[in-house]
Amino acid sequence: MRRNARALITIALLITICAGIVGFQNINIRNFNRGGDTPLGLSLGLDLQGGSHLVYETNLTDPTSGEKQEISREQMQSLSHTIERRINSSGLGEPIIQILGEDRLLVQLPGIKDPGRAKTLIGETARLEFRHRTLNAAPQPIESIKPENIKSITVDELREDGKLLSELDSEDKNSQSQTLTSFPAVIVEFDETGLENFEQLFFNLALSLEKAAAAVAAGDYDSPADQINVTIDGVEELRFTTLANSIRRLEDTPRYGIAFPSDETGMEGIITKEDAEKKLGKSPKIEFAVKKGYLDEEIGLSGDDLKTAYAGQHQASGLPIVNIEFDDRGTRIFGELTTDIYVKQEETGIRDQIAIILDGQELISPRVNAPITAGTAIIEGGDFTMTRVKDLALLLESGRLPVPIELIQERDVDAILGADSLRKSVIAGFIGLALVLIFMTLYYRVPGLVASAALIIYAVIVLAVFKIIPVTLTLSGVAAAILSIGMAVDANILIFERMKDELRGGRTMLSAVNIGFNRAWPAIRDSNVSTLITCAILYWFSDQLGATVVQGFAVTLVIGVGISMFSAIVVSRTIMRVVALSPLSRNINLFIPTGAKNIGNRESV
Repeated sequence: MRRNARALITIALLITICAGIVGFQNINIRNFNRGGDTPLGLSLGLDLQGGSHLVYETNLTDPTSGEKQEISREQMQSLSHTIERRINSSGLGEPIIQILGEDRLLVQLPGIKDPGRAKTLIGETARLEFRHRTLNAAPQPIESIKPENIKSITVDELREDGKLLSELDSEDKNSQSQTLTSFPAVIVEFDETGLENFEQLFFNLALSLEKAAAAVAAGDYDSPADQINVTIDGVEELRFTTLANSIRRLEDTPRYGIAFPSDETGMEGIITKEDAEKKLGKSPKIEFAVKKGYLDEEIGLSGDDLKTAYAGQHQASGLPIVNIEFDDRGTRIFGELTTDIYVKQEETGIRDQIAIILDGQELISPRVNAPITAGTAIIEGGDFTMTRVKDLALLLESGRLPVPIELIQERDVDAILGADSLRKSVIAGFIGLALVLIFMTLYYRVPGLVASAALIIYAVIVLAVFKIIPVTLTLSGVAAAILSIGMAVDANILIFERMKDELRGGRTMLSAVNIGFNRAWPAIRDSNVSTLITCAILYWFSDQLGATVVQGFAVTLVIGVGISMFSAIVVSRTIMRVVALSPLSRNINLFIPTGAKNIGNRESV
């Protein structure tokens, strides 16, 4: 009797704790926090409360071969932890992150209100770099275009449409002479390799010119366009510098025309076609060099050298900024850089800059007005908003992604659909549980009432475990939980049928309870173990294939099966022992299923 009393007290204490866990929507004990705004504080998946389903693939390629590189398990785990820190710190919610296979990552964001911001936080590599930007850098020779790549060099009048006057008939010259102007130019014919390399050079020059024009339109006059330096060695040497808008490709030919400057800024004096022909002679040689508007030099200073980053506002302008503080190494490098730039500015008048680059995009390139040796700085940008600087500070604080990633799959679940699914799932669960309780009570009578009580206890414990772990409930998880209710009933039915056989054999009630449980246990154990093995197989395959629906089903079913065994073997057995020692045990027919042959009333010992 004492053993039964101790067991009842333990069960009552367990039920009280679990009921408290389920009853309080939010649990906050020191650093232990569970619950939320969902029903009972349970963690709900996308299909029950809406949200975003994002699948990312790593995108790390070999810079030389261009082939995709293999990603280690450690890199994937680091990637998962970094993304989790970013989302948790942003206040957007708690993400569900899972590694799929070798190079994919699943990120689920249940109940998220701003999926666009979340995708920005997840996808940005957040590689912050500081570079020394040298202005008025010396021209860099173009070694990819060699003398043997140039087939001929001539001088001609080049029209704006890329045609040469010498190759037009008189009718074409007269028809367009009033609308198209021409200018003296050096015409260079390339071989296949030279043409390909010069095309790339021209593309880069044109792109630089576009960026410079956009910068000027925005009021930035410190970002000049790249230029091409041309040196022609003939009878005399000709040198001039020009922009991409003075270069034309001659249609359907491997030739480019490079116009001579139309004023004295590009070379000594204005040159005409006749002057150029005399100076070039018959066998001129030509060399190209690029004079960049600026030259960025890596100095080994990056976001990895930051100690902290936080959002703020500029004291003078009130604009949003990111305040950064370097660690010891970063403080030393940044101090040396700003000192060198300041000294150069004082000695030569050339004001170099510090280019701040995030994920390959320039944020800002400020000048240095004085050496900065305290290890602190600010980052500001023209398009910065307070939300943007908060997110940027968060990205820098959480660290850059170990590998770049690319969003390959996206699915959004509407919150209304999720709420409807949740409502239907709850209704289905209650109906299923109610039908089981009614059937067990009507058919098995007193043992059925005991089983019903055990099932209610089972449901409370399951919900508490789901909340404490926490388990993210999805539709598949709800299905598994309902299925485990049926399996818990199966265990009770096996036990009660064994009890019935023992009672018919003349056993006392207490003896029938003990023997019935003992004889039913092997069948209960084997069936549940086989279910657990099946769940393990489902979990492994779903983990390899990325089938999160199946994985959620397997996890929930494992928890349900484990607790159902506890409720059947411990809870039901303890209550049945107490009932067997009560006056109810004198009426054996109360323990025999409806429709079975009555044994008759007998007093149990």
